[in-house]
Amino acid sequence: MKSFKSYFYALIVLTIISFSFVRTQQMDIYREIARSQQQIMTVYKYLLTEYIHELDVTELTTRIIDSMLSNFDPYTEYYQEEDLEDLSLKTEGEFSGVGLEIYMYEDQLTVVSPIEGSPASRSGIYTGDAIMNIDGEPTSGLELKDATSKIRGKAGTEVILTIKKPNTGEVQDYSIIRDVITIKDIPFYGMVNDNVGYLRITNFSVNTANETKDALISLMQNGASNVIIDLRDNPGGLLSSSLDLLDLILPKNLELVSTKGRAGKSIKNYKTLNNALIPDTINMAVLINGASASASEIVAGVLQDYDRAIVLGSQSFGKGLVQTVIGINQETALKITNSKYYIPSGRSLQKREFIDDELIANSSAVADTLFQTKAGRTVIGGGGIGPDVIVKDEGSYPLAASILRSRGYFKFVQENNNQYSSIDEVLADEELMVKFKTFIEKNDISGYVDGQEDLKLAKEKLSKKEEKNLFINNAFSVIEKQIEKTQSTMFEDEKEIIQRMVHGEFAFYYNGYEGRYNIYLKDDTVVQKAIEIFADESQYLSILSNTESTEVASLNN
Repeated sequence: MKSFKSYFYALIVLTIISFSFVRTQQMDIYREIARSQQQIMTVYKYLLTEYIHELDVTELTTRIIDSMLSNFDPYTEYYQEEDLEDLSLKTEGEFSGVGLEIYMYEDQLTVVSPIEGSPASRSGIYTGDAIMNIDGEPTSGLELKDATSKIRGKAGTEVILTIKKPNTGEVQDYSIIRDVITIKDIPFYGMVNDNVGYLRITNFSVNTANETKDALISLMQNGASNVIIDLRDNPGGLLSSSLDLLDLILPKNLELVSTKGRAGKSIKNYKTLNNALIPDTINMAVLINGASASASEIVAGVLQDYDRAIVLGSQSFGKGLVQTVIGINQETALKITNSKYYIPSGRSLQKREFIDDELIANSSAVADTLFQTKAGRTVIGGGGIGPDVIVKDEGSYPLAASILRSRGYFKFVQENNNQYSSIDEVLADEELMVKFKTFIEKNDISGYVDGQEDLKLAKEKLSKKEEKNLFINNAFSVIEKQIEKTQSTMFEDEKEIIQRMVHGEFAFYYNGYEGRYNIYLKDDTVVQKAIEIFADESQYLSILSNTESTEVASLNN
């Protein structure tokens, strides 16, 4: 009895000591925080009151915070009011406004596309319309972000847009009542043949799972026995949204994701909560590329770990860090990385350039770690998702990319849509690419050539020192002519993909996203490869049981 009492009292003493130690540690941390705050505030005060130039308080605060965060991972960020609006749009999938995608075209605010079902689309505003005034104020000289801010506003309020029609030149005021606009995470879904359904997910917001559910039900009702989920160029979004989507595909009570915080401390484990909506008799493919990140990688990785879908494309981005947003005040917030996520095989998908608190200069020095899927296939952790079927990108398209960046396809359609009444007439025009080549030459749109920027810098530096050196000037001239020659051949080299982009832009003008995807998917090698695999059940099953990835050459990715 005595020994028990001694043990009991000892336990109490140890507990008190442990609690006191933890409490002391916490107090020490807060003392350090207080001392640091005092130092920072003293420097801050003297900068504002004694510095030779008068400083803007808000700007200085932002610069200090941004500088402080610059040494951490790239996802820990300080958000100001305008940034919070963009964040809300990405996560909540909605904003208050009239529902217009706009763009500055030749210094004129122009409608790229009205959102389907929005107040703007119901009012009769169309792609290519010029917005001359917003509430009576001219749009000329406005920055795009300022124009966006003026058009958006509280739901139920009025905004008057003065619209000029491009073909007729008619100018008219449109009184539009703002509303809550929902951005679709699935811009397109549909059947690509008799038994293969396709859906494209561009973001993971609170709306994604419900949109995916509706899409899957529709595809199955239309006879889909195979489904392609396209996550290429999807940067991610809400973790919860990706888990809700997986809940539609996988059986109940399966482990999905675990998160671990500081010092590897487990934060939360997530499992499927419901029975799958889509039966396991339906074959599935997930498409990814280097711009598929975060929530996209969770979906692709979990389905790969459970051998529920084949993954096609190229290596994903590699973002395996979880962030939470902490409000500082009504105008600002801190998005802070607080954990890593791990998928069922045990692998983290975070790229090796950033591991724990150490920036890795040479990522190749960190060995790949091997993991096993449910069926025993080998997969690699520490750098995104490696596809089961690798679709190689065999080249770049500098001219096609330059035209896209300069909105060349959009501009061409706006100038020439009055020549056609439908996409069928566009597709039948044998002179279309001749017209387009003339257009890009007239608008001085040329593709980037490797070394072009280096030449420009060298010319600037050397010309200052050797203005009259004929040898150097002649050398520059020879190189520039070679670049021009290379640029002139780009159009023919890239003609196939450029034509597809032109057709796609016209299809979007006439038939929206459905029209664009109907054009693109026919020539999308990754999609067509998935269809080919679906057509051969043995090949599909072989991939899901194989230990090595299959490589496929491709012109696009």
